Amino acid sequence: MCHAPQRIFWLVGVPLMVYGADKIAEAIFKTHLNPPGFGKQNSAYVYLMLPWLSKSQFHAFTVFPCTKKDHSSICIHKCGDWTGKLMKAITTPSHKPAFVVGPFLSPFSSPAMDSENLVAVASGIGVTPAISLIKQYSSTSRRLNLVWICRDAGLVEHFLQNVVFGSDGYTLIYYTGKDRGLILQEDLPANVFIYNGRPNLERTIGGIIASIATGEGLPEDLSKKVLTRAPAEVRSRLLLEKALSIYTMDQLFEYTAKASRHGDGDVPLVAANYRGVMSTMRHLLGEDIDAVSEKITSNFEKVCDNPDCRIDREEFEFFFRLMTAGPGKEGSGGDDDEMASVKRGLERMNTRRDMFQSSRKNGSASNLMDAMEDPYDIKRHLQGDGKFRAKNWNLLYCGGSQPVLDQLNDFKRKFRIGLSVEKFDW
Repeated sequence: MCHAPQRIFWLVGVPLMVYGADKIAEAIFKTHLNPPGFGKQNSAYVYLMLPWLSKSQFHAFTVFPCTKKDHSSICIHKCGDWTGKLMKAITTPSHKPAFVVGPFLSPFSSPAMDSENLVAVASGIGVTPAISLIKQYSSTSRRLNLVWICRDAGLVEHFLQNVVFGSDGYTLIYYTGKDRGLILQEDLPANVFIYNGRPNLERTIGGIIASIATGEGLPEDLSKKVLTRAPAEVRSRLLLEKALSIYTMDQLFEYTAKASRHGDGDVPLVAANYRGVMSTMRHLLGEDIDAVSEKITSNFEKVCDNPDCRIDREEFEFFFRLMTAGPGKEGSGGDDDEMASVKRGLERMNTRRDMFQSSRKNGSASNLMDAMEDPYDIKRHLQGDGKFRAKNWNLLYCGGSQPVLDQLNDFKRKFRIGLSVEKFDW
């Protein structure tokens, strides 16, 4: 709780919108029409008082641009008594009055203006200041990269569907939820990567710095469209490769097995049928499924004797590999150059994806890199005199995770990069 500053204006009919893509009852999105002079300050926060909830409590929330013109939004996540009461009071979209005090510049504003290269790290709802900065600097020479750690599936899905992340920075989302997998309905930009599990922040941030300082695998290069003029066969293979970079094979098989049970309750969850396979392919390929339907049937029959049989997890993976395999030399003709271009694009994406991979529990090459002192040799760039020297970089953090903050402080001490923290925990 805090005392309200003097600059108070009254907004009547402020719409409090609940976006329920799944159960996003843990968060409420408040959207309001900007009064004169409001909404021009990016990376700002306001104090909010809801008189119908409590007339004595003002709480700080980050303001970020709304997809609706001349509107701003805040996101309120359940994390205490006041927000708990709010969640119970708002169960459907509604209009209620609110006192809004501000906006005030966020602690991110000054370092963001003073740095050419930014890495914003966020946990949970702390992503909102970064979204505001992405909007602010999307048309400038500054690069803003986002590393977001979140366990709320509904929150991740909402922002992926409603926020345009910049093309000149990496957006790395580490989903740590245990309840369910993410539901991603649309294809993601090439510079947006999603992982299951927590990141090793030193390796992740080091990978971002190395990629940008060396110019190898720049985010804007990854964002170049490689599918637009490719034939359906090429597009389908690339879309399936993209699916494998978003989902694990186990997740794809689980979805397929569940789709197989629709209308056929006798199919166990450990098996999938032709109907389920077609459902998965339709979900991943969209309109391109018509052009490769014969290939789908042919490859399914290679792992199963007839269209009525069922396949297990191992057979499903074999089918998927057949779908992503090339057609062979015969008949490839003019597609060779196109496939070479696609493969180069995939190699860039896969290289970047492996670089930012979440921490693993086995003895993988990823773990070996974690143990190295400076696996990407970023000190060479940070300690030099070029435009990528340490003083031209800044780390930003918003969130309530002490382990994340500890990792960032370690990185700051080790590589001498500035760190600014925004926390509203008073």
